[in-house]
Amino acid sequence: MTVVMGKGRQSTSIAREPEGADVFLRALRDGTVIESDWRQAAIMGGFGYMVSDGSFTTGQTGGGQGTVPVVRQPEVMISVPNGYCILPMRVDVVIQPGSFATVAEETHILIAVDELTAFDAVGTFDTLSVYNLNTVCGKTSVCTAAGGFSADGTATTQDFEVAHWVSNVDASGTEASFMWSQFNVVYEPKRLMVINGPAMVTVHFGGSIVANGFTTVQWLEFPETAFAI
Repeated sequence: MTVVMGKGRQSTSIAREPEGADVFLRALRDGTVIESDWRQAAIMGGFGYMVSDGSFTTGQTGGGQGTVPVVRQPEVMISVPNGYCILPMRVDVVIQPGSFATVAEETHILIAVDELTAFDAVGTFDTLSVYNLNTVCGKTSVCTAAGGFSADGTATTQDFEVAHWVSNVDASGTEASFMWSQFNVVYEPKRLMVINGPAMVTVHFGGSIVANGFTTVQWLEFPETAFAI
């Protein structure tokens, strides 16, 4: 009778083997074969990270502390250094636009990528803490996170937008009685983009009226060689 055995590991000695190497199947210590999503397995191995901006009832002011989104003043920025890559898994943004000032108002939420430039700490911003999605793991992110820009940061090039949402409302002449209650979007792709450093991922929101919001970003992080082609 053929017996298939796996290496029982849940939290220690988890590593990516060299290209072409023989690898053991992994199992939990009770013998249960691991069939979780590969992203969950990576999180268990300590390769998942997150950052958030805005907490409790205090949100971040959109549009570079103004109104309209500004390319060089993102609400959240994740900088990827050379030699590493990230795979954004989830971006959750909820904003609270204010009362209408005119008959028609619009609000934007967008995610963009500068695929050639890393952050150089230029501008006026808040430094954001990055947390491991496996809270008992001692691994720390190589990425830098910042948010709440109120003065231009690195001379970024918005090479492409990953996603963009727009909400338009027309109050039909009674703007004084209108107010958005909430505008929430979640970017959670089935197929993850691999963003190789040096690069930046930026999240922006704002529009024709002031909006306060809360943002959470989750990603996987690996040495660039993990997906070398």
